[in-house]
Amino acid sequence: MDTHLLDEAKTAGYATKVLFISTEDANLNVGRILVRMSRGGKPETAQSVFDSYRESTRNLAEGCKHADELILYDNTAHNRGYRVVAHFTGGKLSKTAQSIPDWAARVFGKELECAKQHAKPGRGR
Repeated sequence: MDTHLLDEAKTAGYATKVLFISTEDANLNVGRILVRMSRGGKPETAQSVFDSYRESTRNLAEGCKHADELILYDNTAHNRGYRVVAHFTGGKLSKTAQSIPDWAARVFGKELECAKQHAKPGRGR
């Protein structure tokens, strides 16, 4: 994530919103790409998928401080689509799902864990 670009956009008067979609494991992404390629889709090397997966979360925690909004989506479940995991507004956590995937916990662990401790049982935030 290019935090410099986010800052430039905000300085120019634009509202900034980052939508981040991930899965639990890069191997899952490779498998989905192989299926897509078997159907005539764009080819990608497995190494580029692994590199992209690893790099994608590098500035993510910092990025939420630079974007007006950051929404995390988990796309791990097969054939069920993505689900919202967390929503940050103005750098602060504003909503979270009841269950947090490990990839999101690795990036935003303390913030998400703190929110879970303050959530009322049986109700998502």
